[in-house]
Amino acid sequence: MTALPDLLLATEPVLPTWTGWGVLIVSVVLVVGWLAVLYR
Repeated sequence: MTALPDLLLATEPVLPTWTGWGVLIVSVVLVVGWLAVLYR
């Protein structure tokens, strides 16, 4: 786990992109889960 801060520092420039993808994926998963519950 000691290499984690260095990894985060190295990937900091692309972090906003990853955050955007993370939000998008979470949104899709939530919508799909909600639809699955709705149409169960």
